[in-house]
Amino acid sequence: MELRTFIDAYIDVNILMALSMGLWFLARRLLVSFGLAHSYKTQVRLLNGVFLATLISPLLAVVVGSVLSSASFGALRAFNISDFITAQYLNGSFEMAPSAFEHALGFRTRLLNGLEYMDTPIGVALVAFLVAGFFAAVLRLGLGFAGLSRVLSDSTIWRQFGSLELRVSDTVTVPFSTRTLRRRIIIVPSSLMECPADLKIALSHELQHFRHHDLEWEIALECLKPFFFWNPAFTLWKRNFERLRELSCDQSLLERRTIDAGAYCQSLLNICENSLKSRRLFAVQVPRVPLIETRKLFLGRSSATLLRQRLVSLIEGKTERHPRALFGFVFVPLLVLTVAGSLAIRKSDDWSHDRLMLATIVNLERLAVHNDTVASVLAIRP
Repeated sequence: MELRTFIDAYIDVNILMALSMGLWFLARRLLVSFGLAHSYKTQVRLLNGVFLATLISPLLAVVVGSVLSSASFGALRAFNISDFITAQYLNGSFEMAPSAFEHALGFRTRLLNGLEYMDTPIGVALVAFLVAGFFAAVLRLGLGFAGLSRVLSDSTIWRQFGSLELRVSDTVTVPFSTRTLRRRIIIVPSSLMECPADLKIALSHELQHFRHHDLEWEIALECLKPFFFWNPAFTLWKRNFERLRELSCDQSLLERRTIDAGAYCQSLLNICENSLKSRRLFAVQVPRVPLIETRKLFLGRSSATLLRQRLVSLIEGKTERHPRALFGFVFVPLLVLTVAGSLAIRKSDDWSHDRLMLATIVNLERLAVHNDTVASVLAIRP
């Protein structure tokens, strides 16, 4: 596969990521309007499902596009946003100089050429920015893994049940879970051992993350960050996943009816207070799922806002009914719209009638400008 194909697919995924994030926000607003704001399991599943669909969107677009372009679906040819805008321009929906419109329409092609051949200053600057940002994010990821390894080596195994390890550490102030290829690990602060009630809730919370496979998602998103470090949509996506996974985990634990909501809230406040007393906060952000988030967020809600939302959710104690059925009901339209979006933003493979007409108009405009220039030159000659 050519380099240009990879660059084209990368641009498609980044554009569709923003579009899909908008679709997810719209779906969430619909759930809220129907009184399903507490459907945290459905929301996090929708978020993860649409994210997966976005990542494989170039492949989906190729498959669906080939099916729609077949003889059996001749009337259902894939919609293309650039062809639609061209048709609107030719119909007079908006006014713009033909050459200026053609120049704007060819922005993506110029961007592809600049990234592929690096024959323009903008192309060189973009490649340098992406490469530098990628290696900086990889370095940060490596430092995170190194710091996590140090914390693991400095911790002490307290209990072990098969592949699950419970560890105690003097260097962390917030309980968190992590994993390796073969082991699932929960690390708790040594100070927490003095509070059996808080310890029980912390362990139950982290075990629930393992049941939800939140660690696998956290690792995957952190590993993808070097490729999308510059895209605000990816950052918002990850922030919303972190928020919803905690709300979903809290909700699932209360549904098991083994923990009192009041005791749960008090434990969250106790652990948060203890973490703020000491500044030995665990700075490594990958791959781990903490009980309480205390770091500052660049985009999205603050840690205090998230904690307040978790406490309100716990106090209200609302449960989600039929989460799988609700997920399927909402996810199918989202998936269809995501695939449609991936088809719409693809570069057109052929010259349509409207594109040929636009090219003719542009050539006529250039010819008219040329004739006016020649006439002006002849007029001023003695």
